[in-house]
Amino acid sequence: MTHDVNRWHCHPNESLRNSGDTINRHQARVAYMCATFAAELGMDVEREDELHFAAWNHDEAEKVIGDMPGPAKDRFPVLVAEYAAAEKIVLAEMGLHWDLTNFETAILHLADKLDAVLWARKFGVTDAHDCDKLQSMADDLGLGEIVRGIMG
Repeated sequence: MTHDVNRWHCHPNESLRNSGDTINRHQARVAYMCATFAAELGMDVEREDELHFAAWNHDEAEKVIGDMPGPAKDRFPVLVAEYAAAEKIVLAEMGLHWDLTNFETAILHLADKLDAVLWARKFGVTDAHDCDKLQSMADDLGLGEIVRGIMG
């Protein structure tokens, strides 16, 4: 796709809502974090490549079906399942497929959430609960120290 999608478009904080963050920028930051995490863990290069590809493309379907805001996901879980199914269809139509292990999926999820927290912090939006949850996820993956360093 040649266009991009704005993130945070429904956030109540105006500075975050108008921060200029986009899917492309977000995916690039997530890919960088995944590469950093893979190196820290000493992952096999083939698995690292698969993780990196997934990170670079994990939100591409949003360019077709949009970015569902977090509060909508929290409030309407049935929509989350339908949205995930639609994302899989769109990604397949785009020719994008990756095969991650559960561990690699957890690394991608950590990087995705960590990027959101760091971006929100940049605009003065913080939630200690999210930070605690992220740190717990990182500890479980053996990435606790590096995430503590990133989060400061």
